[in-house]
Amino acid sequence: MKFHHVGMVVRSVNIANELCQERLRDNTPLVWGPVPAFQCFCAFSTKFPMIEFVVPEEESRLVKFLGGKSVLHHIAFAVENIRRPTPFSAGDFIFDEPAPAIRGLLVNFLKPLGGLLVELVQEPKKEEGRG
Repeated sequence: MKFHHVGMVVRSVNIANELCQERLRDNTPLVWGPVPAFQCFCAFSTKFPMIEFVVPEEESRLVKFLGGKSVLHHIAFAVENIRRPTPFSAGDFIFDEPAPAIRGLLVNFLKPLGGLLVELVQEPKKEEGRG
């Protein structure tokens, strides 16, 4: 991570924490961590696990896919099998292989549609049927 990007990450962490505390009435700290494969930081609510906050680095592929701007960066959906998620095919993905993320998750992205990225997320315990 570039040094000048640290301030943006800290501001984003503060905003995400405020959103959880004020709007969701969730005072549990968010679980933050880097996802080097996508050059970003991600945070998850432990109370509302479907909520994910993504803070891409300035040179991240995620920023480039959206032309350098986005109000809502992306949405994420849980899938049983990240390599064969119904109803998608291999040609629908941005990356050939899923990337490891925080908490042992595996993630991949669908090609942007209308300026919005869609992320697919697989819980670590679901990885057993991999082939």
